[in-house]
Amino acid sequence: MAETSAASGAGSSLVQAMNLGSGVDIQALATSLAQAENQPRIDSFTKKKEETSVSVSGYGSLKSSVALIKTAFDNLKNISDVTNKLVTNPKPETAAVSIGSQAELRTGSYDITVDQLATGTIIRSKAFGSKSSLINSGAPFTIDFSIGSSSPVTSSVSVTTDTPEGIVSAVNAANIGITARVVARDTDNSEWVILYEGATGTDNDFTIASDATIHSTEANAGKLQTAQNSSVTMNGLRLIQRATNKLTDVIPGLELSLTSVDVNPIKISISDDTSVLRAAIDDLVYTYNAFRQTATELTTTDEETGEAGALENDKSLVSMVQAQVKNLLDLDSSTASGGLSKLRDLGINVKLSGDLAIDEKTFSAALAGNLSDILTMLTADTDNQTDFDAGNKGLALDASLVLKDMLASTGAITSRQVSAETKVVDYEKRLEDLEKRLAATQQRYITQFAAMESLVQRSKSTGDYLKGQFTAMENMYKN
Repeated sequence: MAETSAASGAGSSLVQAMNLGSGVDIQALATSLAQAENQPRIDSFTKKKEETSVSVSGYGSLKSSVALIKTAFDNLKNISDVTNKLVTNPKPETAAVSIGSQAELRTGSYDITVDQLATGTIIRSKAFGSKSSLINSGAPFTIDFSIGSSSPVTSSVSVTTDTPEGIVSAVNAANIGITARVVARDTDNSEWVILYEGATGTDNDFTIASDATIHSTEANAGKLQTAQNSSVTMNGLRLIQRATNKLTDVIPGLELSLTSVDVNPIKISISDDTSVLRAAIDDLVYTYNAFRQTATELTTTDEETGEAGALENDKSLVSMVQAQVKNLLDLDSSTASGGLSKLRDLGINVKLSGDLAIDEKTFSAALAGNLSDILTMLTADTDNQTDFDAGNKGLALDASLVLKDMLASTGAITSRQVSAETKVVDYEKRLEDLEKRLAATQQRYITQFAAMESLVQRSKSTGDYLKGQFTAMENMYKN
């Protein structure tokens, strides 16, 4: 089309330059006539395409703002996500405290006295001149470990390399719960002993016997430390004993790591931390207000720029979505508790401006006296409950499911968005067809005008011929 138009334009210009034909610029005339015939429809569909493309973006913004509210409700649906406990420990140097399970923690105060630390048995060998000293004249031997205080069990370790280092390797390789190491007692490394160390706890006490001379023959002569349990007193209850210094079942949800004996009680306090719940509710209020702002911008004309909102032509849909979201404030929880069933019961109310706000007095009172009821109302005291669970779900998941339906592929917002996207594709196809039609119309006019020019030129040539003949005859008669 471009080549034909260019060629036709060049031909038209040449004809004009040679003062041939009618003198009319047929290229410009053809273009003007083709545009007059097609451009109004092109402009109309171009405007429709632009407006509809803007509405597609508007529906996307509306969906995104609703999806953020759904996320805010999802952050409130699991009890473990909105509950937290604060643990206060004034003496971490005596007993370090760590949280094993937030769900098991209960508010309260615990006085802990560390009466005794758990220890393991330590036995030393007799002294040797070096780590490689021969112990049994090069012959292998056996060491018997009798492990246990009430019902001991004997484990035999075969030593094939009769040196201190050989004993250490054999004991450690046996994996019987006892470790061995060789230690120099003096600075010039002239005296070495083997240390055997067992696990902590009374039931892990052990003794050693061997057919080689590696220990003192006197009873307990080499025993440096005897295994014992840890022992604490909690809230007046004495002799709470465990085999290790890590106590995981004394205070529900807490792990105590004992490090030193202390006759003075440690007061460990567990209290509710409501900051996580408050942060989640603040986020819900923020996303709701942001949604309202988005809805307003989508349906009103900007006073400064005069630019219309992307969904100003679909205010009815936006109003419907706003009403559905606002209704969630009055949604009754399927697990109402303690007189709490709605968000409004927590002091979450709509201001005159339409935005959400938290009545601090109402909210604080609810937290102070009804925290467990708040959690039940919001979460049904559950974690990771599926959307398809037939049981009661709590207000947060109830609301999330309402919003999920609104955002579904069959929901009103998505349906309008898909419809608008389909229209954009249709307008693009129509514009493509109109552009082709414009080019064809222009070419048709050029062809017609070229034929007209040819006829005009032939007529003009005939006139010039006749004029020449008449002039010749006139001159002949003059002579």
